[in-house]
Amino acid sequence: MTGMKLSGWLLRIALIAMIAVSFVFTWLIWQNPSRLGHQEATVTTKRKADPDVAKNASTVFSPTTAYYQQQDQKTWLFTPDDNVTLDIQTAMRDWRLGTVTNGGKLTSSEYNALLSTNDSLQLLYADKMAYRVFNARFFAKKATATNTDFTFNRLLFSLSGHTGQLVFINDETRTIHTGKLTHGSLDALQRLVKQSAATGKPVTERRLANGRQIPLFTGRIALQPYVYLLDQQSANHYVSLLMPSTAASAVDSREIGADTVYTAGDDYRLTLDTDTDVLQFDDTGILAPAKDLATNLNKAYTALGSLDLLGLNSMRYDRYDSSTKTVTYRSYAQGLPIFNRDYYGRVTVAGTSSGQQMFFSTNNLTVPIPTTQNATTLPATQAVLDHLQSIGYDADAIEDVVIGYYWGKQDENSQVVNLTPTYFVEIGGTYRRYNQWQGPSTDTKKAASATTAEEE
Repeated sequence: MTGMKLSGWLLRIALIAMIAVSFVFTWLIWQNPSRLGHQEATVTTKRKADPDVAKNASTVFSPTTAYYQQQDQKTWLFTPDDNVTLDIQTAMRDWRLGTVTNGGKLTSSEYNALLSTNDSLQLLYADKMAYRVFNARFFAKKATATNTDFTFNRLLFSLSGHTGQLVFINDETRTIHTGKLTHGSLDALQRLVKQSAATGKPVTERRLANGRQIPLFTGRIALQPYVYLLDQQSANHYVSLLMPSTAASAVDSREIGADTVYTAGDDYRLTLDTDTDVLQFDDTGILAPAKDLATNLNKAYTALGSLDLLGLNSMRYDRYDSSTKTVTYRSYAQGLPIFNRDYYGRVTVAGTSSGQQMFFSTNNLTVPIPTTQNATTLPATQAVLDHLQSIGYDADAIEDVVIGYYWGKQDENSQVVNLTPTYFVEIGGTYRRYNQWQGPSTDTKKAASATTAEEE
């Protein structure tokens, strides 16, 4: 009997102990943030200089549009399945730039006469460019003289061979700078321009209310759709690229609604929107943005290079917002910009008072693949402007009109992307396909309910 009582007491003590342990573990589980999707992982990070990033800088910072002016006709230079502006830059690569002088501000008539210079080649950047960035990227060697920094968006060069001058033009302010060119041979450049003009399209230029000059295609234009291979990376791929460069860093991750948030220390935060595959990277360890364009462009390019994109050579500097210090890099095909509402093929880098902020997508383009799709015929630009006016938009509301490629939503498991050529119109800081604008009242309501990037 005594042995049975002892066994009973031991059983009761064991049960009480088990219950106590159970309460302890339950308390620990409730206190553990893993209930909120919190994890701590060891991620090996590798940060080293990528030679492709330095090599592609001259491509990313290259002009995006080329015109040839002859007599009273301006031609948009275009060669199917090629990039004319890069070919032109390559042909001029070994030329040397000397002293650049400030030519001051032109009157409206002087400016228009300059843009109509006979037998001139004109190269345009997608947005304002800093001379300091141009000097480091356009030619193989920097200028032989030390020149002060300034901004411009257009280069003009005479193909007649008489002047040997390169004119830097700021379309918005109508100011110019002039530089002396040497060591150049016109033969190859003249042949290239003549070939691309034969397959180009006639245009005129129109000045918008914001000072931007846009090309007006005088007739209908047929462009080939494109197909690209898709590069899809996981958030962990970018965690390993962007988080601290220690041998092994503890990265904290948690799920908050549709977002997965990765943090490392106090300075680094990467947020993935699982609905759109858009990533936001915040680095509070980077100093506040500089006041000058050149420094901000270079800092933003360093951030772009850190993403290790396979299609970096298809990216171009596309836009700079001086009010927010935001630089936009965008994928281009055949020299034309690619638009998508979910940051696909687009990277924005902003300098803020709390550090640097970058938006990009896990989906990016790699290389084009052959396609037998029929060409898409687009209307003359004036027809697009007439359509916008017919639905209630004043001319002053239009901020940009550009032909580009629309990257529509592909099938979930598809590894190819279809790009369709069309016009894109910017109104109120938003780009949309021209036939997607429905009128000021409707579009204002649509913008208020939008939850994605400012493109469509």
